[in-house]
Amino acid sequence: MNSILQLFIRHGGLLTLLVVEVFCFYLISSYNSEQGEIASASWARYSGAVLNWKAGWEDYFYLRDENTRLRLENAKLQTELANTRLIEVPYRDTFLRKGQIDTLENKIIRPRYVLISARVVSNTISNRNNWMIINRGSEDGVQANTGVISRNGVVGVVRYVSDHYAVVMSVLHGQTKVSAALKKHEYFGPLIWDGENPEYMTLTDIPNHLQIQPGDSVQTSNYTLLFPEGHPIGWVDKAEPVQGSNFFKIQVRLSQNPANVRDVYVVTNRYAEQLDQLQQAVKDE
Repeated sequence: MNSILQLFIRHGGLLTLLVVEVFCFYLISSYNSEQGEIASASWARYSGAVLNWKAGWEDYFYLRDENTRLRLENAKLQTELANTRLIEVPYRDTFLRKGQIDTLENKIIRPRYVLISARVVSNTISNRNNWMIINRGSEDGVQANTGVISRNGVVGVVRYVSDHYAVVMSVLHGQTKVSAALKKHEYFGPLIWDGENPEYMTLTDIPNHLQIQPGDSVQTSNYTLLFPEGHPIGWVDKAEPVQGSNFFKIQVRLSQNPANVRDVYVVTNRYAEQLDQLQQAVKDE
């Protein structure tokens, strides 16, 4: 309290002058129309600049929250996009078909993908086997052996999970194999990295009788349990026949540069465990 009183004692004259001047300006602008219009115009001009500056700083401080909201919204939209490729509309022609309804033909495939937004906090691209770390873990719903994608392409596979982080085996890893397909052909094969240029991967097991052109789109196939079918991977850079075989060796330019990946989505396939159990049962026979 004493410090406040000392402040008024030291600067009381200046404060009184400022208060009187503000009061005088108020009286002049209130009781004189011309001065009032000038004051209003000046206030609108300068207050707008101040408010705009204030809003800019508020946007800056709330930028992290906005980015989080956008990532969650994008994850929801990506989930809906991935699942729309799997939903079939029931068909029932009551005029042509009078017999028993085929339950298989009229089955609705339930959505099977859930996408969790995440951010890459560590990434390598110069090793033979490359890894990255994302800022989502088991408490966020992330599980091992789930796919990781970005908006533009395929990123990798989750291998190890802690409470708040997960280690992802990058597509630039010797053990990563992505089931890929040419968009305009009904053929698929494994997509692997040869350990050289991080912007390219190699697609094999594609028959060499196909008419493949540079620029043809490559996407995830419908035989993968890790990634949504039809998600972009890249484009054909060149296709060369492999001597002594009936297949192409296709160099694919990745649509998502692994060096620039930042915001990603962890793909959880709700039916992956069931499908994996069936595949294991077949292998055991």
